[in-house]
Amino acid sequence: MNILVYGAGVIGSLYAGRLQRGGQRVTLLARGQRRSDVDRHGLVLEDLLTGARSAAGVETVERLVPDDHYHLVIVTVRRDQLDDVLPELSANRQVPTFLFMLNNPIGLPRLIESLGERVLLGFPGAGGTREGHTVRYAMIAQQPTTLGEPGGHGSFRLNEVVKAFRASGFKTRQEHNMDAWLKAHAFFVTAIGAAIYLAAGNCQQLSKDRATLRLMVNGVREGFEAVQALGLPVTPFALKLLFNWLPPAFAVSYWQRFFATDTADYIFGRHSRDASAEMRELADDCRIILRSVGTRQSSLHQLYAAIDSYVAHSAPCVGA
Repeated sequence: MNILVYGAGVIGSLYAGRLQRGGQRVTLLARGQRRSDVDRHGLVLEDLLTGARSAAGVETVERLVPDDHYHLVIVTVRRDQLDDVLPELSANRQVPTFLFMLNNPIGLPRLIESLGERVLLGFPGAGGTREGHTVRYAMIAQQPTTLGEPGGHGSFRLNEVVKAFRASGFKTRQEHNMDAWLKAHAFFVTAIGAAIYLAAGNCQQLSKDRATLRLMVNGVREGFEAVQALGLPVTPFALKLLFNWLPPAFAVSYWQRFFATDTADYIFGRHSRDASAEMRELADDCRIILRSVGTRQSSLHQLYAAIDSYVAHSAPCVGA
């Protein structure tokens, strides 16, 4: 396939590099210094768990123009950047499929309005950070790359994308209700981000704070209750089991161990610290869902207040 990866952050770089090495023809949309780095060094990837390094040369562009032809465009921007890029995507009438791989719990109607049947939904199964021109990443064992049609049905194009991802080394699964998956994940990731903020942005500190971990666990449970109140399933099953079925004390102990690891900082900590604007926008999305269902939300109220406070104190002062 001829693929454009729209976004050159950690996720875009990782998927572009691996897909190129897996035999696809990949172009990366990058700008500024990041484009210069990729043109000079290629996409340099380092697996945090194994230390294995790889490099892949890809073509780069600065924008998607209306007459560009690609079989697939993979959109890997942050939630707070999506509204800015949608006009550029919708202006192109040649691309048959846009795969959105980002947090987007309530934005499906807008995507359909802009792009119609050309929309596929997904989410990456990795996290990491960029240090200079090197992307250091960790695959999330419990969360494979997850893809699905908006309507939940199977399709030839979905099967082809899954095949391409698997051939490039990504553990990949099809999800029959990506809208529900993305809603549940938004509650999950905003509760985690808020807990990290309450621990001064430090995952190691969070691992020692059982009170904040209990608040986080209760917040995820409240979010999952809201998803169910919409008549939607909580997926994936592993998160439903951990947060809804097992005793809260078990989940607290699980996350206490996890946040004590270096991997936790690469998967959750660094992104939470670097993308607080996205975290606040996701929290606002989740608030809209909560208002629509009226379920209990005392823990989420505290957690989302922590996100608001973190963003307010980390934002640059205008005119200072």
